[in-house]
Amino acid sequence: MAAGEGDSELVASAPDPDLDPSVESSLGPDRSLDRRLSDSNRTWLGKIVDGRYRVLDLIGRGGMGVVYRVEHLRMGKVAAMKVLHPDLATDPDVVARFEREAAAISKLHHPHTVQVFDFGTTGGALYLIMEFVRGLDLARLLERDGPMPWARAAPIFAQICGALQEAHELGIVHRDLKPENVLITRSTAGREYAKVLDFGLAKLDQRGAARTETDRQIVGTPYFMAPEQIRGDEVDARTDIYSLGVLMFQVLTGQHLYRGATSIGVLTQHLTSEPDAPSVRAPTLGIPREVDRLCRRALAREPAQRWQSAQRLGEAIEQVFHDTVDDPHTPRGRTKPVAGTLSTFFLDANEEPHQGSEVRLRRSDLDAYEHGLRRRRTALGTTLVVGALAAIGGAAYYLSRPARPVTLEREPNDDPGHANRIAIGAPVTGYLGKRLGPRDSDRDVFVVPSTGKRRVLSIALLGPPNLDVSFTVRGSDGAVRATVDEAGLGGSEAIHRRMLDGEVEISVRESVPATQPFVIENVSDPYTLTVTEERADTGEIEPNNADADATPLAPGVELRGYLDTRDDVDQLRFTGATGTYSVVVQGADLPLQWQPDGDKPRTPGSARLELRMGQVIRIRRTGPPAPPPAPLVGRDAPWSIVVVP
Repeated sequence: MAAGEGDSELVASAPDPDLDPSVESSLGPDRSLDRRLSDSNRTWLGKIVDGRYRVLDLIGRGGMGVVYRVEHLRMGKVAAMKVLHPDLATDPDVVARFEREAAAISKLHHPHTVQVFDFGTTGGALYLIMEFVRGLDLARLLERDGPMPWARAAPIFAQICGALQEAHELGIVHRDLKPENVLITRSTAGREYAKVLDFGLAKLDQRGAARTETDRQIVGTPYFMAPEQIRGDEVDARTDIYSLGVLMFQVLTGQHLYRGATSIGVLTQHLTSEPDAPSVRAPTLGIPREVDRLCRRALAREPAQRWQSAQRLGEAIEQVFHDTVDDPHTPRGRTKPVAGTLSTFFLDANEEPHQGSEVRLRRSDLDAYEHGLRRRRTALGTTLVVGALAAIGGAAYYLSRPARPVTLEREPNDDPGHANRIAIGAPVTGYLGKRLGPRDSDRDVFVVPSTGKRRVLSIALLGPPNLDVSFTVRGSDGAVRATVDEAGLGGSEAIHRRMLDGEVEISVRESVPATQPFVIENVSDPYTLTVTEERADTGEIEPNNADADATPLAPGVELRGYLDTRDDVDQLRFTGATGTYSVVVQGADLPLQWQPDGDKPRTPGSARLELRMGQVIRIRRTGPPAPPPAPLVGRDAPWSIVVVP
């Protein structure tokens, strides 16, 4: 999953009453989920997919798509169907990549991997048929129970290693290992049994992928991404080792390894910060120091310094467990997993996941029944599939194409349901006319459509002469990203270089002082709203007021930024090697000072000084500016900084 950064997904699974007593039935549809899903999601219920699978009910949803419980029509056995987001199926390159990745992951047989039995396309969508597992994902388990004691977590970690080892031997890198992608079910003996899902799927979904300075996409979830993944370098088995180290840290401490208000802040810390030891972050939880050493090696920034295989890490986990925990199920002194595989760590050789009362589809069932169908699918090839998808996608787009962007507002547009679509780079003219109430001005809502990736946007609002205007920016999740009200009567408002993803909503209205008894209606003087997309590698990325969200500053790269609010402080984190550098800061018409962490404040100019890797440089105004309605001096005047050896 792209980045994405926080959704919790119950994939290829049903809630387990043994794990969560609040769940009454593991097989009934999730009504609360059903209320949140769109009509297009619900239309799948009752459908027959490819003449073989009947869709029974909803299981969950996440960044990659929606999951349903399905029944094989001829065999009457239950499986899970993951339907990927429809926009993935409209890209022929993604379709071809999907077929390659799905074919590869369907070869995974490890008992701690959620099995993929079948895959294909139907109704303009891509789908996977997967093993149906009763359980909860690790993220939900952590929400319910809090941090796991080492004695409980160690078997889960080792089982994950077993699943990773088989995938790595087949050349498959997970790329998005995180608690949401690890299901916990029960074995036949009642012990916790891990199942890893979504191998290779992160590679398919690059709609929300970040980009490096060389414009290469990176995919994954920021909290769990390895440094080489962030840089856009080649990934291998050791990339998953790093992600597993981050997962281990979170499971043991209940906290993310690195935290920040934005993805950029988290990614920067992966590149520059030294990880805490779990026992230091959570000193009251009794985490053994030997576990700290396991995590520290897994979290080494350089791949060559990490565990070089999942098998080696799994064996080390087992050894530390034997040295630190008395476990009646594990004979002390055993240093190799049972039967030579990590899949049986702390499980009897004949234990399997508990299946419950339903009859579930297995790989052997499908292989025996559908041998002929698979041969015909292989012979058919991908050309006809891509052609059919293109035709279906083209027809669907023609029938449901969105309204064209406007350059003059169209009323009514005072709520998100009636928002006007606008285009980046095209100024839009509007009027704050008929008020909604005595002190409630006209509200004009605009939407910048999603492009499937994160963008750095600047937004400028040029107000009419007799109004004090303001605007609010919301992300695709509806949360407020910024509220801008810095100028007074007849002034203009702006924010610069704000990182936003998905659909962006902008709401324009009059700012009414407490002393003003009523709002003003102005149908003759327009305002102008302009949204501009900026290059991510040429300047600061807001918000960066906190250390954790500091914008990366590399040697030799000039960055530009703006102090566009009265309390704005721009923080930059040096990513070069520790050494002596010349730092040049400029800011014409902008009253600013800059200050390296641990050093004195400085005025614009050049200084030769020692910089450490990860050191933060702060840029702020030299004094408190006059409050509104006084204009904000230098709001649109950029500062610049460059560090050279």
